[in-house]
Amino acid sequence: MLGSHLIYALISKGDKVRAIHRKTSNRDILRKVIGYYGGDYEKLMEFVEWTECDINDYERLSKAMKGVDFVYHCAAAVSFKNLGRETIIDNNVTGTSNIVKGSLENRIKKLCHVSSNAALGAKDGEFMVDETHEWNEEQHHSPYAISKYLSEQEVWQGIRKGLNAVIVNPTIILGPGEWSRGSASFFSRIDKGMLFCTSGTTGYVDVNDVVNSMIALMMSGISGERFIINSDNPTYEEFFTMVASSVKARKPVIKVPRLFSYLVMPAVHLLEIVTRGKSALTKEMIKVAWSKITYDNSKVIKYTGISFKPIEKSVQEIGRIYLDERKGVPR
Repeated sequence: MLGSHLIYALISKGDKVRAIHRKTSNRDILRKVIGYYGGDYEKLMEFVEWTECDINDYERLSKAMKGVDFVYHCAAAVSFKNLGRETIIDNNVTGTSNIVKGSLENRIKKLCHVSSNAALGAKDGEFMVDETHEWNEEQHHSPYAISKYLSEQEVWQGIRKGLNAVIVNPTIILGPGEWSRGSASFFSRIDKGMLFCTSGTTGYVDVNDVVNSMIALMMSGISGERFIINSDNPTYEEFFTMVASSVKARKPVIKVPRLFSYLVMPAVHLLEIVTRGKSALTKEMIKVAWSKITYDNSKVIKYTGISFKPIEKSVQEIGRIYLDERKGVPR
C-alpha cells in the first residue's frame, strides 16, 4: 500500500521511478491506487520502469540502483506471528543491509528508510513516545519489531560511513488497497460484523501523510535523523467505531476487559507450542490488543511543517472508496 501510493505521488509530479518487484508481487495494486485518485493510468505509467528484483539478491539490486538519485526503501516482511521468526528477521535485516551497501556503492544522493513505530520498542503504559526512546534489550519484542530495530542499525551504520539518509517510523498506516490484508482489512472485517473490541491505544496515520512526509524529508537538507509519522492516538474502540461508521456497519458493542488477556494468555502460549508457531492467535496479538501506547509527531511537524489529516477524516474517505469498490462503482 505504501509503495504504490509513493509511486503515484512521485509520478504525478513528473518524477521517473524505477520500481522493483518480486516475481509474485501484485503490481495491479498501483493501477487501483491511480484509479482511486482519478489519475490517468496509461499516461502516468510512462514514468514507471518495473524491474524484477528481490532485496536479498544483492547483484540484481545493485544493478537496479545504478543511475538512481534517490532511494525509498519500503520493502519488508510483516508478521506478528512466531512462525518464520528467523526468516522475518533475516529477510528484513539482510535486505536493508543490501540497500545501504548498494546506496553507498552507487553513490545515491539520499536514502529514505521506512522503519516502524515497532522499532522504538515502546511498552504498555508509555505515552507520547518520541524519537529519543531507547530500545531495551531486556524487554520482550516481537520478531517483526526486532527485525525493524536491527534494520535501522544497518542504516545508522551506513550514515556513519557517509550515507545521506533519513528514517521514518510510521504508526499504523491507513489507506485503500487490498481489503483482505494489512490495515485495509479492518474495513472488510468490520463490514462483515465485529462484536468485540479491546481497551488498547496506538497511533494511526493516513498513507498520503506518510508519503508526503517522506518526500518532504528527501527534498530537504535533513540527514541522519529519524521521525515518527503519526496523526492521532485513538483507542481501538474509537477507531473501530470510526471504521464501522465509514462502511455503514454496526460498531463493536462488547468491550472485552483486560482481565480476559491474563486468563487466555496461558492457553494461547500452549496453542503456539502445540501448533509450532502456526497458531492464528499469538501472545503478541493478545499483548497489542490491550497495550496503551501513544506517539508524539511534533518532530516531523517542526522539521517539515507538515499538517496531518485527522484520522476520522481519513477513515471516512477510505470507507467511501471501500463501499464504491464493493458496489462495483468505477473509478
